[in-house]
Amino acid sequence: MKKSLFIGTSLLLGSFFSSPVLADLYLSIGAGMGYPGDSSVNSEVLGIPYDFDYKTKDTGLFSVGIGKKFDDKRVEFIYSKATVELDELRFTKYGKVVTGKISPALKSDVSSYMVYGLKDFTTDSKFTPYAGIGVGFTSLSGRDQKGTFDGKPVEWLGGSETILSFGLKGGASYDLADNTALFTEATYKNIGSYNVSKAKFETANHDSNSIFKIIVGLRFSF
Repeated sequence: MKKSLFIGTSLLLGSFFSSPVLADLYLSIGAGMGYPGDSSVNSEVLGIPYDFDYKTKDTGLFSVGIGKKFDDKRVEFIYSKATVELDELRFTKYGKVVTGKISPALKSDVSSYMVYGLKDFTTDSKFTPYAGIGVGFTSLSGRDQKGTFDGKPVEWLGGSETILSFGLKGGASYDLADNTALFTEATYKNIGSYNVSKAKFETANHDSNSIFKIIVGLRFSF
């Protein structure tokens, strides 16, 4: 009985892993730089309207993904993560602009979950340009933090939000071996607007933002 069960299980697994479902799958891993846009927020503090602009720093990032090929087209799921720092704040109160440094810099983890549809432009060489569009979600996670703004003590509101996002991607790959390719790509991603509210704090309305990413990595096909 055990022998029959073992043989049956082996045949089942063998047929699964050789099935067309897993054909043309690939994994990718990459790293690069992100160039986020400055963050704009409007809020009321004790009934007084303020417009805030946070100056963001460029940041390193990494990504991992899984995809499936359909001839010259691909569907790809990509997860990427970066930590964005804000170190300068400019706000407008009754038309007067005030600018100051934030210390220590405010940090937020930015995680991205995107699905892309891609088109490969096949050539007679080992190079393959490609382009596509995507949709997914961006998760922003910041901590409540105490620090200073222009030398004065301030308490910053953190929180976590998940926002609908859209992306455009273009790049090129170079075949290193039958199942391994080097790729480099540029991605523009738009992050939608959202609101942050917390007890004892005023509601902060964040405008939509964007991030431009350049990534270099490897793709492993099955």
